[in-house]
Amino acid sequence: MVKFGSQEWADLFKEAVNANEAYAKAADWWTGDFIFQIDPAGGLKERILVYVGLYHGKCTGCKVLDKSEKYRLLEKGEEPSGQPYEVEYVYASAIDVWEQLYRAELDPIRALLSGKASVTGDMAKVLRATEAAKQLVASASTIETQFYD
Repeated sequence: MVKFGSQEWADLFKEAVNANEAYAKAADWWTGDFIFQIDPAGGLKERILVYVGLYHGKCTGCKVLDKSEKYRLLEKGEEPSGQPYEVEYVYASAIDVWEQLYRAELDPIRALLSGKASVTGDMAKVLRATEAAKQLVASASTIETQFYD
């Protein structure tokens, strides 16, 4: 069992996404990298940032950023310069909401619409990718994960 938000978890998440044929089909049109922002609550004392590279139905990379690593949120329509961790989106929520997502108790789009999660970036594009978002969660749920108590 791996700790949610650890680099070991991130490596397994990349593998799970790339093995998910339903995700590949649902996101074959998608371009745009994310930061998954996991905010403290309960037993999690510090924010965790996970870079997730997504391109045409594949996960191109997944890395937990350490305190010295920063990401840059691209402006709408801005092309990446090739620097590490330039992203179009930040999906943010408290750890307890991430756990609800993981356990399929909450849908990732419903979390946004209810205010339990937020996204920075082109929301219209995100809303067109509801099946891809669900398949990212399905991929994550294949990983035996321990949350923070």
